[in-house]
Amino acid sequence: MIEAIIFDLDDTLYPEIAFIRSAFATVAEFLADRGIGSPHQILSLLEHIHWEIDRDRVFQHAARRLNFDPGWIPQLVRMVRSHVPKIELPPETREVLVELCRHFRLGIVTDGHREVQRRKLAALDLASMVDVIVCTDELGRPFWKPDPLPFLTACRALKTEPMRVVFVGDHPRRDIWGAARLGMKTVRIVRYDGYFRHHPDLAEAPPDYRITHLSELIDCLDIVPRSSRHERREYLLENAA
Repeated sequence: MIEAIIFDLDDTLYPEIAFIRSAFATVAEFLADRGIGSPHQILSLLEHIHWEIDRDRVFQHAARRLNFDPGWIPQLVRMVRSHVPKIELPPETREVLVELCRHFRLGIVTDGHREVQRRKLAALDLASMVDVIVCTDELGRPFWKPDPLPFLTACRALKTEPMRVVFVGDHPRRDIWGAARLGMKTVRIVRYDGYFRHHPDLAEAPPDYRITHLSELIDCLDIVPRSSRHERREYLLENAA
């Protein structure tokens, strides 16, 4: 029987493009104040580079195109990592989590720099909606997904075993393969605006289910316990004592 559901964060529980736009808007204002161009033009260029050219070297490409000092790049990176993101949890996600928490223990396992991910989680107010959050960077860079440690850390905190967990994520290797090799059921979410939407499933670890909207998770899996909600609440209360 499934006891817990663990989620990836970015492009799973919210569209990561919202964070990217928030971060790039901060950088665009900084560059515009220094006469590099208009905030709108800079923001459009940064997004274009991120999505179409090289998401790992956005500022290097921007420095060449906008002719600003590459020596500013470390400061721009710090701005991205330290800014307070203007992001919101989609209503769909909130509704799904509210429904699922009536039946299962919930967790999140997320890659990324710890301070960045913690600010995202705070802005989305997710700590109040799940039982466990594992930021893999807090375990150490070698233990980012798909390393087994963050998955197993979440399972231990949720007091369950991998074979009793469903993992939901968007990346075919980090999320789906990483979870599947531990015995978890897997659901790959492929959002229309997700960064990895064009990455194919791995032949050696295809997801058990594919969805395009998080709300499909409720219906696509026959995993909701047959017991009544009242009985389930009693069970949770007994086990929490």
